Amino acid sequence: MKLNKLDELFLTNWINLNFEEWNESDVREEFIAPLLKILGYSKGTVNDIIREKSLRLSKPFHRIGRKNVSIDYIPSLRLKSFWIIEAKPGKAKEMGYGDLLQAHLYAIHPEVKAPFIVLCNGWEIRVYDAYHVDSWDDAIFICRQEDCFDSFAELKGILSADSMLDYQRKRILHTVKDTFAVEIDENKLAAFKNDVNRLVDESYPLVRENVRQLRISTWRKEEEKERKELEKLDLKLLFVRMDIPTYAYLTPSKEFLRRVKNGSQKEREHLIDHLLMNYRSRPHAIFRVQCCYILLSLLKDDIEVKPSTYVKSIKSAFEEVVLGNLTYFSHNPLSHALCHLDNTSLRLAKKLSLRFAMDKLVKNTDEYNQTLTTEDRVIHKQTVARMMVRFIGLLGENLWREFCSLSSANEVWDGIWSLEIIEKVIETFPSKSYPDGDSDLLFFDSYGRGFDMLFMGTWDVIHGSEELLIKKEVSEEIINYAGMDREEALSSIPPSEVCPKDHMLDESIVKDLMNKYAIRF
Repeated sequence: MKLNKLDELFLTNWINLNFEEWNESDVREEFIAPLLKILGYSKGTVNDIIREKSLRLSKPFHRIGRKNVSIDYIPSLRLKSFWIIEAKPGKAKEMGYGDLLQAHLYAIHPEVKAPFIVLCNGWEIRVYDAYHVDSWDDAIFICRQEDCFDSFAELKGILSADSMLDYQRKRILHTVKDTFAVEIDENKLAAFKNDVNRLVDESYPLVRENVRQLRISTWRKEEEKERKELEKLDLKLLFVRMDIPTYAYLTPSKEFLRRVKNGSQKEREHLIDHLLMNYRSRPHAIFRVQCCYILLSLLKDDIEVKPSTYVKSIKSAFEEVVLGNLTYFSHNPLSHALCHLDNTSLRLAKKLSLRFAMDKLVKNTDEYNQTLTTEDRVIHKQTVARMMVRFIGLLGENLWREFCSLSSANEVWDGIWSLEIIEKVIETFPSKSYPDGDSDLLFFDSYGRGFDMLFMGTWDVIHGSEELLIKKEVSEEIINYAGMDREEALSSIPPSEVCPKDHMLDESIVKDLMNKYAIRF
């Protein structure tokens, strides 16, 4: 196993340490703790560390003079213990057989059953097989301070979280090989082969279930982490999280709803006022859809606010949002143009990315995944599609910001039509597919071309809620929209305006965009 930069930093520090005045606690906290981190173990992870575990000894062990003992560290590999490590004071460079006997007692305890024992006093790290140790000289491996740069890689190959299971299996295979080196019955060899094949077949479902459980556990932890992060955000940053086109989840909206439902009447009014203020500004379609979801939820729960400068009632706010979304703000030329700009910028971003960023992202993804541990490859393995989603999101945001702050609808339409000129050119280049049949699950390339987020996202929120909407006496127009089937909804998406043939576009806009984003044909 090769050493990385963190290993080298650890070893550089180790070789310069003097352990003569270090007690057990010093060795444990100042040397072993960093060592375990280097080896891939960390508290609260799948490769957890149990610290100072107290064990109750049964009667056969009482002769050592104690009924309870405490183990310094029990590193666990995917939550199963394979070795223990005991700290010893550094005043003597040599540890002794008594230290090994004590650690062996801990390792074979029924609550531990660790196959390996590691002793460390800072000067050296000694590894023993708990099941096959008879004397002090039976160490499997010794890594000493003076030769650590030469020997640490092998130690890491034995103890690291990423290689210990492989090491265990190799030792088992070596033992099997020794047993067959003196075998004379081929039938025994054939029977063993069948046993191994059966074991492998039986293990596949177990391994797959381990992967599934690991992913579920990680997903739940990350979901909880995100929830807590959202709770800490101020309202402005929460709105930012609700306004990311590539993040179509409702988690930020649910946090907003939590604040409304748990807040005082005054706090509720403040939240709803600011929601509508932000809605009426220049957000992406995804934010407007999340507003629809929030207001429908409040309508269902009969949560109301007092009339204010910004909001007359939850019902009126809901009607404003739904009709604004479904008509692309047909009553407001500038807002209407911005809705189409949102579609066009995201559509172009995806088409550009799939044609010109794929090869680079494939390379970056492969390089990144090579740095991951086995666990990380299961739960955090990067895919080209994930990297592409981020790339598309950033590019789409930049294209959007080129024109979203303009003051007139005509200027925005000029921006849209300029982007469409570039789009026509890049469509002459073939779109590249994701490796391994992957997908980004984004439909941006169809936005404004038979699909969108604003209309279809809003329809998806209200569809199936006709009974509630009738009960709340919501606008009949909205009820009719909610009752549409999917095909009707798709055919009702407001079309974009076509650039008039006699309209003269400023060619410098297109040239500037192509230069800015390094588009070369």
